[in-house]
Amino acid sequence: MTMQNAYGPSWFVSPWNFADHSAADRRRLVIHDTTLRDGEQQAGIVFSVDQKVRIASALDELGLDRIEAAMVAVSEDDRTAVRRIVESGPRAEIWTIARSLSGDVDMAIDCGVHGVGVILLGSEQYCKIFGWTLQQAIDKALAAAERARNGGLETSLLIADSPRLPMDQLELVIEQASGSGHFTSLALMDTFGTLSPEGTRRLIDTVRTMTGLPLEFHGHNDFGMATANAMAALCAGANIIHTSVLGLGERVGNSALEEVAVAARLLYGAESGIDLSKLTAVANLVMDETGISMAPHKAVVGRTITHIESGTVASEYVRWTAMGEDLQWLFPFVPSLVGGAEIELVLGKGSGMANVQAALDRLGLDIDNDDKRAVLAAVKSEASRIGRTLTLEEFQALVQRTAGNAVAAMPE
Repeated sequence: MTMQNAYGPSWFVSPWNFADHSAADRRRLVIHDTTLRDGEQQAGIVFSVDQKVRIASALDELGLDRIEAAMVAVSEDDRTAVRRIVESGPRAEIWTIARSLSGDVDMAIDCGVHGVGVILLGSEQYCKIFGWTLQQAIDKALAAAERARNGGLETSLLIADSPRLPMDQLELVIEQASGSGHFTSLALMDTFGTLSPEGTRRLIDTVRTMTGLPLEFHGHNDFGMATANAMAALCAGANIIHTSVLGLGERVGNSALEEVAVAARLLYGAESGIDLSKLTAVANLVMDETGISMAPHKAVVGRTITHIESGTVASEYVRWTAMGEDLQWLFPFVPSLVGGAEIELVLGKGSGMANVQAALDRLGLDIDNDDKRAVLAAVKSEASRIGRTLTLEEFQALVQRTAGNAVAAMPE
């Protein structure tokens, strides 16, 4: 084990993460973000053209490699949005996805995108639904990809539900796609979120023996495994990872962009072009544009992850920072790394004297120790009554009621 990668200017993670020098250490993570396509497939989310352009601009400034802007066949509005995004001259590659139809491919070419993901619906279930054989599905995808390549586009084969394909069928798909010369990469799509991290590793390891094409991984979060599976895929050799901001997407969503970017960098040592300090701002933008409220304790970008209510932890924080020590000991990474808010000692049922003193300091008030203890008891009682932490204004009113004339302004 070594602390070389485990400790940095803004983070402190376990050295056990780097004991085996993970394959991710030697890879560059390429993030293919699908917020504007799969994210919009989450029930109740609709992006206008202007919203797509705004979000795409923010994603581009974040440093993404690839932005999947829409499925071109959905609507003229989507095609308009894609054209406007392309015309804005982003640094990121702009991608779209298409069914295995020449018309879809022609629309992608017309929109001026860099690349197109061609969907292969070849599982037994898909074949029953659409009334074709696996070979017919493959032939359709190959023809669409050839048309896209002739139109100057990069192409990825999106192998839907690939983790549940029987081995012989998966081999057939990989062999024909790789041998055709029509694809620049292959995307293993965990369409229904069926993989475990161990299963993801085995799948990627196996497919790597079948093809020399770059591999992409697209995970869904039905078992809460999307980010873990993305990291397993990265370590196994699929360095193009599909994400969405806040994990938005079909059903329960995709691998969350903010989680993948931070975990890959801090836990696996994989580099990417992402400016981590902009992650919180991008998450807030998408939250505002969608009207979706994220959980306050959402990993990486949650609103309350910088809040300390526990009296014990607050006391540790006060003593540690008074020594001038680094915040990494109390956090795996300092919230400012991802553009998060300052650390705040809040007031609730579990608070202690350190929380009360911090709030008094913020208000510029001073009371004696007996009154502080009385105020703390009142804070605990009030927080229990209202079922949440107190605002600073509520705390100030409580101090006035509890300490009364004993309250004094702190000297300048």
